[in-house]
Amino acid sequence: MITPSNHTLSNQFTRAIHSLRCVMIYLGIWPGERHQNWYLLLWVFHSASLIYLTTGSVGGLIVLRHNANKIINNLGMSSPTILIVCKWFTFAWRKKLCKRLMHFMDDDWANLEKDTLINKSVPDSKRIIINFYKTTNFFVCTFIILASVATVNFLGQSFLSLNRRDDKPIKDNIFPMPYSWYPVNYDGLSYIIQFLVFAQISSMLSTFLATTAIDGFLVATILHLSSQLKILRLFVEGIVYEPCHPQNYKKKVREMVKRHQVLLRKCLFNFSVAATLQECYSLIALQHVMACVLALCFLECSFLMELQENEASGTSLLTFGLFAIGSLETAFIYCFAGDSLTNEGFAIGLAIYRCEWYSFTRSANLSLSIAMIRAQKPIEISAAQIFPLTLENFTVIVKAAASYLSTLRAYSMVEA
Repeated sequence: MITPSNHTLSNQFTRAIHSLRCVMIYLGIWPGERHQNWYLLLWVFHSASLIYLTTGSVGGLIVLRHNANKIINNLGMSSPTILIVCKWFTFAWRKKLCKRLMHFMDDDWANLEKDTLINKSVPDSKRIIINFYKTTNFFVCTFIILASVATVNFLGQSFLSLNRRDDKPIKDNIFPMPYSWYPVNYDGLSYIIQFLVFAQISSMLSTFLATTAIDGFLVATILHLSSQLKILRLFVEGIVYEPCHPQNYKKKVREMVKRHQVLLRKCLFNFSVAATLQECYSLIALQHVMACVLALCFLECSFLMELQENEASGTSLLTFGLFAIGSLETAFIYCFAGDSLTNEGFAIGLAIYRCEWYSFTRSANLSLSIAMIRAQKPIEISAAQIFPLTLENFTVIVKAAASYLSTLRAYSMVEA
């Protein structure tokens, strides 16, 4: 009910975009003006859930500090959780930037419905935007499937642990998150333990929702910007000199330069879409890259150690495997979206070069030259201006994780 009243064009978005907005409302980070008290209450609830989940993992690290293999298992599960908590607080405090980005996205849909000059010259504008959004649909749907399977696995593992709690080896896994620890008495079937287990499961659901909202919104915004750049490129390719209407191309050149500035150029008192996106996600991307390397390393090591056990637990293998796949997928989708944005930015300069600029006036060519020079600077979403999110750098993340994994495996085998 809240979404249509704030954004009349929300039905123009695909299901994944609409779902992401609903998730952001549920998490209390919807950047609207209405029902702020409810949003604050939801934000406090999910923040407390994430902190509770993190404290259990950190407490487990302290208790298990003398067992190297269990510490590695705990780090494999806690590193993605700590990453999500850091990303959550960073993202939740940037409501103004999120609101600005959403305003850009809705404004583009409004201009599309008004049939403005650029969209009128590119009849397939709506289809182009929807095609870019399909990648967001794929990301959100696959992550929801992983989260659902992981939740069922956690519930099954917790149920088995509670029913066999007299077994000494199962006591470490009495909570869904392996080797979690809380200051409670484990002797006897306690309702407090059942409550803590239920709280941890609900906290994990908050974790899945938080990472879907943060990462999904980044992917949606980057791909939306990429679709606008592609529409602008097709518009530039269609600018021609018409002898019957010699002034038409000047109007199109002015419109192209104006749109190019809105998308890319950072002015003194006006931030472009690309600059706002970089400001919103620069620190989040840094946290994501650093934690993904560590999470992949620890999770893969834990998965290999479980495989080597004579009585390997199927639930543990599934847990570590799903978390590793989730970490790898989010790292890939970050780099894929950033790479598509960079490629579309470079294509603008090539489109300007290929248009009929030799038939235009000197003033029009000057404007085109400035836009082409600006397009030569790569449009990057980078981690704190250090690590650009590209497919080439995705291989760097995987190589770094593999290198740390080999070192960690050698250390764990020596300890064993």
